[in-house]
Amino acid sequence: MDVHIKPFEDITGVDLRETTKESPLKDFKLPRGMFKKEDECFLNLDNWDTQHWETILENRLLSVERNFGYAMFYYYKGIPDDEWYMSPGKQGQSVQYYPHFEEKQYSNFYNFTYFVDMFFLQSSTVFETIGHLLFRLFNFKINEDNPRDQISFNNSIFKLKKIHRSLYKDLNKVKYSNDFKLGVRMRNDIAHNHPPYRIDSGITKSEGLVSIGVGDYTTTNEIKKAMIGFLRSIRATFEVLEKHLPLKASANLK
Repeated sequence: MDVHIKPFEDITGVDLRETTKESPLKDFKLPRGMFKKEDECFLNLDNWDTQHWETILENRLLSVERNFGYAMFYYYKGIPDDEWYMSPGKQGQSVQYYPHFEEKQYSNFYNFTYFVDMFFLQSSTVFETIGHLLFRLFNFKINEDNPRDQISFNNSIFKLKKIHRSLYKDLNKVKYSNDFKLGVRMRNDIAHNHPPYRIDSGITKSEGLVSIGVGDYTTTNEIKKAMIGFLRSIRATFEVLEKHLPLKASANLK
């Protein structure tokens, strides 16, 4: 069957208010001023720069929501991949992949995976921007020659251990949650490994033996669940930050 993909089909008619209704960030408003140094004067340039980065964070958060909404639009147009292979196939093949797809559903699948990529990559920028803001707020040392002193979400949490124990503990709860770990793993597979929405080669090697079978694949329903879980972890992170920040000049950081 010849397949003709229609990129971004019907996208101008998407109602994002409807397609984002399952998002844990639905109607969520980003708290402003969490990263402000309360003991600094109004004209402090650090605070001006922080406001700039908070705007970047807000824009990235909006991008994550939009990409989720567009992905869900194509998901609900129909991608019948719960049974993603059949053996034997309908015409006697040893294996038939996507046996229930029609041409229009290949377009839905293509468009869904495009926005899945954008969603997970943009979601990671939200966490890394939070790391940048925490580095600035706490004046953490930056040294590009030392991996521990490079700006990142993970490094910012690590550095909090000695100076703000309660914030460190609460952020670690998010970091080690199943929602966060699955989201990070899916993002890493998209960026660095085999995309989860593509059937892999099915080739495995063990103790010098090579075997060929049906490749691994993550269904769109499973990807949707991982996306919603990653959104939950983003919201949980902001709830932790709102609980502990902004810092007061007299705060007891224990």
